[in-house]
Amino acid sequence: MRTKPYLAIIILAALSFTGLRMWQESSFGTGPLNSSAKQQGESREIAFVANAVGGTISLIDVQKRQVIDTIDITPDGKNTGFFRDPVQSFAQDIAEGKGGLNYAQDSDLSRNGRVLFVSRGFLADVAAFDLKTHEILWRTPIAGIRADHMDISPDGKRLFVSAVIRGGDIVEILDTRTGDKLGQFKTGDWPHDVHVSDDGSKVYAASLGDMEAELSERNANGDAYRITVVDAQSLQVLKEYSFDAGIRPFQISESRRMLYAQLSNTHAIVARDLDGDTQKGRIDLPIKAGVTDDDWDFEAPHHGLSLSADEQTLCVAGRASDYAAFVNAEKLTLSATINVGDAPSWSVFSESGELCLLANTRSDDVSFVSRSDQDEIARIEVGRGPKHITLGRVPVDILQKPN
Repeated sequence: MRTKPYLAIIILAALSFTGLRMWQESSFGTGPLNSSAKQQGESREIAFVANAVGGTISLIDVQKRQVIDTIDITPDGKNTGFFRDPVQSFAQDIAEGKGGLNYAQDSDLSRNGRVLFVSRGFLADVAAFDLKTHEILWRTPIAGIRADHMDISPDGKRLFVSAVIRGGDIVEILDTRTGDKLGQFKTGDWPHDVHVSDDGSKVYAASLGDMEAELSERNANGDAYRITVVDAQSLQVLKEYSFDAGIRPFQISESRRMLYAQLSNTHAIVARDLDGDTQKGRIDLPIKAGVTDDDWDFEAPHHGLSLSADEQTLCVAGRASDYAAFVNAEKLTLSATINVGDAPSWSVFSESGELCLLANTRSDDVSFVSRSDQDEIARIEVGRGPKHITLGRVPVDILQKPN
């Protein structure tokens, strides 16, 4: 009986130690930084290439067409550990098995161009990095076992992050200054790509369907694949649009009327009139000779879709067939296909609309494709497994490194 007080002391000490360690892990980083102010002074257009396997971000000067910096986005380690995230410490192997090595899923640039936000794949968190020092400002675990795509609000104050599985398939909203969670809304199964409208009023979240279920089972569920539209302030669901297959990257016109989407297990792009909720067109893109299902990654033979600022052209990443495609957005007709690197997995138009940049996942490089010449004009080596590209303006003082 005399051992009970000692046992209570031991338990209390263990709980105190655990609580302290978990608090230390949750408060990791140099601290809050306000980055939502308008950008000032001279800047340069930079492509931030998320290297999923390498756990780095390559910074490409778009005008110079060269890598000018690299950020290690896992300085705190490539494993979560119990105190950092108890559930993810067990789930990380599951997430890795489902999606492969994926330390860098997506990124967004702050409004002032001085902070980079990265959703760190199966580390299941979002981390904010000071672009000058490369230090982590904060990191926030998301509700799922995988941090997926995200988007930043036009005022630069909130991040909308897709969270898969554990949290019940939701989009979480984070404060860009602190990383604090501000709210969430429910989506379809396996939320993937997410976009905030240009005026900041609406959020669009696309679902892949339950990727753990058999494809036939998913297809039999008439509500398996959908885009959920919510009010960006109240987070109330405004509308849901159903699709015939999982929605991969998608784009929305500035008027918020037209939506263009790539669909899982197809080589197709569909155009949807959101006002009338009708499909306005579909194009099935070419398949190179010899390409089979084995060349597809994660049910997505096409993964990467960008709409030019003038809304006349779509740039498509043909992952299975290793090409970039230019498609007339109004007519949904093919203009050209251009050979690029191995397995292009993301596409984005430059600020001028003249260049389309594509992240080639298997050849570890980025292709620069000319819209007017319809030709690849440069191919630049980056890190391992480039998966995503974010373009933005960065103040020149951030890019100037000491001698």
